[in-house]
Amino acid sequence: MLSRIGQRKGKLDPFVQRGALRRKAEGRAVVRQTIITSLAFVVLVAALTREPKRNALVSVDLSEAVSRQEVRAEIPFDSVDLEATEAERARASSSVPGLYYIDQERVSTQLNSLRSRIAWITGQRDTVRQAVLGALKNARPEDDPDVLVEKTILQTVTDLRTQNQDAELPEPAVLALWLMPDAQSLPAVVFTPAQGDAADPATPVVAFDPPEPRPLTFSTGDGLARLALEGLEFVLMEGIRPRGAAPGAAAQQVAILRNNRLPDVQVGATQAFADVPDIETAAVMLRERLRTTTPAVARELGVPDAWAKLHEAAVAMAEPGVSDTLRYDMVSTASARERAREAVPPVARPIHAGQIIQDDGKLWTEQSREDVKIYVSKLENEENPLKRLVGALVAHVILAGLVLVGLSRSVSLLKGETSGMALQYFNLALLILCVTLIVGRVISYFEPTGFIVPMATGSILFAILANMRLASLFGIFLAVLLSAQYGYDWRVLVAGIGMSLAGTFSIFHVRRRSEMAAASIKATVVGLVIMVAISLTMDSMLSEAAWRRMLLIAFNGGICLLAVPALLSPLERLFSITTDIQLLEYSDLNNPLLRQLAIEAPGTYAHSQTLGQLAEAAADAIGANGLMARVCAYYHDIGKMRRSEYFTENQTGYNVHDDLSPRLSARAIAAHVVQGAEMAREFHLPKPIIDGILEHHGTCLIGFFYEQAKKQNKHGDLSEQDFRYPGPKPQRPETAILMICDAAESGVRSIKNPNEERVREFVDSIVASRSADRQFDDCDLTLKQLNVIAEVVTQRVLTNLHTRIAYPDLKQEKKVANVIPMPSGGEP
Repeated sequence: MLSRIGQRKGKLDPFVQRGALRRKAEGRAVVRQTIITSLAFVVLVAALTREPKRNALVSVDLSEAVSRQEVRAEIPFDSVDLEATEAERARASSSVPGLYYIDQERVSTQLNSLRSRIAWITGQRDTVRQAVLGALKNARPEDDPDVLVEKTILQTVTDLRTQNQDAELPEPAVLALWLMPDAQSLPAVVFTPAQGDAADPATPVVAFDPPEPRPLTFSTGDGLARLALEGLEFVLMEGIRPRGAAPGAAAQQVAILRNNRLPDVQVGATQAFADVPDIETAAVMLRERLRTTTPAVARELGVPDAWAKLHEAAVAMAEPGVSDTLRYDMVSTASARERAREAVPPVARPIHAGQIIQDDGKLWTEQSREDVKIYVSKLENEENPLKRLVGALVAHVILAGLVLVGLSRSVSLLKGETSGMALQYFNLALLILCVTLIVGRVISYFEPTGFIVPMATGSILFAILANMRLASLFGIFLAVLLSAQYGYDWRVLVAGIGMSLAGTFSIFHVRRRSEMAAASIKATVVGLVIMVAISLTMDSMLSEAAWRRMLLIAFNGGICLLAVPALLSPLERLFSITTDIQLLEYSDLNNPLLRQLAIEAPGTYAHSQTLGQLAEAAADAIGANGLMARVCAYYHDIGKMRRSEYFTENQTGYNVHDDLSPRLSARAIAAHVVQGAEMAREFHLPKPIIDGILEHHGTCLIGFFYEQAKKQNKHGDLSEQDFRYPGPKPQRPETAILMICDAAESGVRSIKNPNEERVREFVDSIVASRSADRQFDDCDLTLKQLNVIAEVVTQRVLTNLHTRIAYPDLKQEKKVANVIPMPSGGEP
């Protein structure tokens, strides 16, 4: 007895044993995945980190005409683009206007000349006074004093003008206004008769009141002097260009430097040289200026109505003084333009790690000398290479770790409907990342910009093999790593993200090879547009660097166009991922397995074809993969070929189950699932098709034989498990749809006089029974989706059950004996 107890203790329970084996397998899977992730992490860090090299350039001889060694940049740095910098500085220099200044000496000369003329006129006031007083003494009673004064002044001014030959003096009529005394200052004239008999009574005696006249005042002359001087100074200080050719073209922009800032003059304003007034225009400006200021002086003098005469008098005196006062300041212009040149910062010219600065045996250029000088200074001021390597390693470890963590979280959150494929998707992403970065590292030794690396290829492949959401994030992660690999170049980052997203969004369900080509072309177009934007931002579209970047992107797109279809099939098989393209290949009815099914089990073959159309329509209606449902339907009953006579659709009269017990019949029926899966593996069918074979009956009860067994079994030891399919239950919506459609398509034939109501009731009973049996627990189907499936299945089944009308029998008519047939076979 003790030995039996020992034996019992040493023997493990089967359930415990299976649990231990499962935990052991899970442990091995975790270890294997940890090793894969660690290796990928090491590869990523190694691909990102470039070994530091010190080029022996400190002693490079830049004085030679021909370089004796190749100079290749080992670190990225920014040089100075001499040509672009010179162009920018020339543009800044030319934008500085020509500087002109007001010739103050000339202004003073013209103003002094006007003052001297005014002083001469002022000096003639005594002569005018004597002439006016003498005329008044000799006045007669009938004489008008005002007219007499005007005539006297005009005559006096005429005589004075004749004596002075100054051509700039105005005419006597105008000059008389300058010497017109104020009426208030003229003495009153008193006429008295002569005394004595000898005197002529007609001759009056003139006296003044007061007897001693006051000095005459000339307010009008003083006001005119102010007007003329202010108006002439304003015009001269505005700047008057000389006649004839001027420095620079007429459209040249100029700025006028004015030392004396008058209230109404804008100092230093920029304008076209042609807009600067010449002497004729300045004379018009003088008239306009005096027309503005004269009315105020006229009101001040008490003669507001006479402002027009005052205006003409002031213009006549000031206009001869209008002369050119603008002079070109060559020194100030050159100084301002030089300051503008110096203010322009040097235009950066990025040099990438691995880029050749100077070829061996080629002539030195000014640009290459400048690049090497800056490169040497960078190397001399650089930190210890070992320290730099450690810093780069730490940075890349952090970056690669963040990318892997982000990728892992993205796969777990965005894996979509294929929840069991998360591990394959993650490993696929690791492989594409590692291969792309290795390719990028190899390319960097020959082409340092990174624009030729096929950035969109990985994203398009990932979108086809996984899903679009995951591929979008994957493309961003890949672009970040590539930009870090090429010296954290933001242009590589922008181009990589743009091309990856364009390729990803252009492809969703791929069922034709041309769709992959279209995605690659769209990604290339987006990359070219991004390069145009970058070129317009950094340099010019006509520059050599811009065209080189465009060609590299175009070549990148060509690589993507060829690489995507070439790599798709190996990746499908390596990661056991089934795409629509692969499903389309297995949907070919000339497939050897389907042809064998059509020969050995024709009834099953016909049932599979009908079921395929039914399942595809139902799957498409709820947004599932209709193609997968149809292909799974084609192969779901291939196991029936082993014993085709056991299934009613292949029987021709004799029913083999009449000679078998219900239990054996149930086992024979259920065996077609396992046998079908075995045949599928022998023919290397994709996993979704094998899953469809195993899951299309789930763990449903084989009800017909179970009921027979219950009737025959009278001892109550009947096990329901012996009459169920081996399963598993449907794990995806497509196999659940296949289960419903299979039962509906085969069972609806038993309905007598089928119509829409009866068929719908039958389909609903199938859905209800399968739901009650918990067959849909693992496939995430909602009640709404089940209702849509039932509706579609009902309509399609009714269509398949349509009847044709009965055509009446056509009796052959008797031909008339005397009718001769026509050669064409017709009758007349």
